[in-house]
Amino acid sequence: RDSGFFVTYNHATWSRERYPEYTNYHGMHAMEIMNGGRMSINYDEYNPRVYDDILSVGERIYCIGADDNHSKSDIGISWIYINAEHLEYREITGALLEGNFYTSSAPEIYELTYEDGKIRIKTSPAQKIICAYDIRKAGGAVAEEGTFVTEAEFTKPDGAGYFRITVTDGQGRHACTNAYFFDELEK
Repeated sequence: RDSGFFVTYNHATWSRERYPEYTNYHGMHAMEIMNGGRMSINYDEYNPRVYDDILSVGERIYCIGADDNHSKSDIGISWIYINAEHLEYREITGALLEGNFYTSSAPEIYELTYEDGKIRIKTSPAQKIICAYDIRKAGGAVAEEGTFVTEAEFTKPDGAGYFRITVTDGQGRHACTNAYFFDELEK
């Protein structure tokens, strides 16, 4: 990181590391919440719990998805959508460093806002939209049988320090936002 690299903790399941190990890593920009390459060879490499564990020890990092590409069979399984004006190196790297992206294996997030204690999101058709916090509360919008949800609104619960949202489509694929910290949003 001191040399200008974007530092990530990758494939937590495949690495076989445990809570005491990965919660002692510091200074990372992000962790890999999903790794398509490992998922393609039957590892459960979707790791939202690891992300919450790292956040719970005070690290403010982002979550990424990548394919960890080693062959043609593990391309296009997980990626990040970057919010940048132009497809230029400085804008892309700036968006990464500022957390202006989300991770996906298919679902799309079209809009995400926070204002006056309300979190609002609009997405591609989803089976469910879950808003997780750093406390024992969560918000959810779940589609009824044969339908989809495409938007949701959640109210900040008392005592919450951050929120992050997971969108799950009808095939069980996910889109994950980075964690957003209320103390930064409410400045």
